[in-house]
Amino acid sequence: MTVDMEHLLNAAIEAVRRGMNIALHPPVELDVHTKANRNDLVTAVDKAIEADIASHLHAVTGLPLLGEEGHAVDSFAGLVWVLDPIDGTMNYVETHRDYAVSLALCEDGTPVLGVVADVVAGRIYHAIRGQGAWVDGVPLTQATDVSTYRDAIIITDIKEILALPRLARALQDSRGHRRYGSAALECVEVAVGRAGAFVHMWVSPWDIAAATLIATECGALATRLDGTPLDVRYKGSILLGTPNVHATLVECLMSSVQ
Repeated sequence: MTVDMEHLLNAAIEAVRRGMNIALHPPVELDVHTKANRNDLVTAVDKAIEADIASHLHAVTGLPLLGEEGHAVDSFAGLVWVLDPIDGTMNYVETHRDYAVSLALCEDGTPVLGVVADVVAGRIYHAIRGQGAWVDGVPLTQATDVSTYRDAIIITDIKEILALPRLARALQDSRGHRRYGSAALECVEVAVGRAGAFVHMWVSPWDIAAATLIATECGALATRLDGTPLDVRYKGSILLGTPNVHATLVECLMSSVQ
C-alpha cells in the first residue's frame, strides 16, 4: 500500500489544531468525572475533542482510531490513529497549563507519525519516522546529550521514587527531578534537550505514541525500565532518555524491576 505521508501529516496537524481550539474555547461545560481513581479525570471537553478529531480523521483519511475516551480498534494491524484528546486532564482542570493534544499514526503498532500540541504555549511538535522532528515547522536538532549524568534533570513522579529505591538513590547524583503531569510534554522535554530522561512505571499507548517518536527522532532512546524494547501497543513502563542518561538509569534500575 502506498502511503501519502504528507496528506496524513496535514490531516493530523489540522486535527490537533481543532483539538487545541476546543480546549481553549470549550463548547461545553467541563462536567468533570473520575475514572480509575480520584486523580484520573475525564471531562466533557476531553470527549468533545476526541469526537471532533475522530470525525475529522475518518472523513479525511478513513483510518481507524484508538482514543483514550472510548474509541476502540480491533487490532493495530495496518495504519491506526492513536489519540489522547487532553494529555494532562488534571492540569487542564486545576492549573490550566501543561496539557497537550497528542496524536500518532502507527503502522502495525510502530509510530510513523506523531503530533503533540503544547496547547497553552501554542506550539505544535511533529515527527515522521526516519525523517526527523519539527516544532512549528522548524527542524529540531538532536537532543543534547549532557556530558555526564550529573548534569541531567530527570522527569519522574513521587510514585516512581517511592516504588523504586534505586531510582531515588540515582536522583541524588543528578540535577534533580521535575514533574509536569503530561507524559507527552514530558517526553518532548527530553526531545528538545531540557531534560535528560523521563521515567514512568505505567503509561498507555495514547500517552506516549506520538511523543516518543518525536523524542527518538531527536536522538533519544525509549525502552521499558529494564532496557527491554518499548512496544507502544501495550501499557507498561517507559524510560526515555538521551543515550548517556538512559544508559546510566538502566544500569541503576535493571536489577530492581521486572
